[in-house]
Amino acid sequence: MSFVFLALVAFALVREFRPAWGPIQARFRVAMERYGGTERARAFHPGIKQIWIPKIHTVDRCITCHLGYEWGSVLPTTLPQPLTPHPNLAYMDKHPFQDFGCTTCHGGQGWATSRASAHGDEGWNDPMLSSAIASRNGLQKGDLIQMRCNFCHRHAVTTPGMEQIDLGKKLYKENRCRLCHTVEGRGGTKGPELTYFGDKNPELVDFTHVTGTHTLFNWTFEHLLAPDQISPKTTMPTFRFTPQEARALTLMLLSWRREEFPPEYIPAPIEEPPAMPNSSR
Repeated sequence: MSFVFLALVAFALVREFRPAWGPIQARFRVAMERYGGTERARAFHPGIKQIWIPKIHTVDRCITCHLGYEWGSVLPTTLPQPLTPHPNLAYMDKHPFQDFGCTTCHGGQGWATSRASAHGDEGWNDPMLSSAIASRNGLQKGDLIQMRCNFCHRHAVTTPGMEQIDLGKKLYKENRCRLCHTVEGRGGTKGPELTYFGDKNPELVDFTHVTGTHTLFNWTFEHLLAPDQISPKTTMPTFRFTPQEARALTLMLLSWRREEFPPEYIPAPIEEPPAMPNSSR
């Protein structure tokens, strides 16, 4: 027992003083010295880094490894991950890191300091969104990020850069889904309520007739394509959605979650332009 105890103490000390992120930070300092100069390199102090945003209950330690995230003006985009700077996307000015963090858009567990714990895997309800996860569902990584954008943009009719979600909203309205489903206190009661559909626990879903992977995304996708095959007792009609339309609706439904954001995070909706009157007689 003494030897076991000493071994555990030694292991804990090694983990404490030789963390997995240590070599990454050493590489970052070398990169900063090469591209940003000695003064910037010396100003960097190793240790756990984090973005803490109490008003949205977010603690993101992703930047302990992803140190180049806001150094796009200094570091080249050719640096390998995790030191690659974040792309300078059009909407970044309105979504600064100090207000939104990392996991708000990318998913994952922000409090973790190891790659495995932070990124997660396909069995988690909220893993880090990746190209691998997207490809398994016939999507692009950006499509999954649109789903998280809709946490704040849920009530906007259209949002630039959210083409998949916008298509889902259009289909939801055109097919009059609210006649049977209650959403935010409005709608019918013939079908299940959908207000927080994205919070549905996959372990409570019947995958008996699902042919693909047993995920909430795939269950919803296959159900929209053929409701009576996935849920034989359902009263939901078959709308003959295309696979693209079913994916768009699935992304929209999974974005409907019980997320709390303060008013300043909710953008003013961009409404559809009014239809021009028909001047022909």
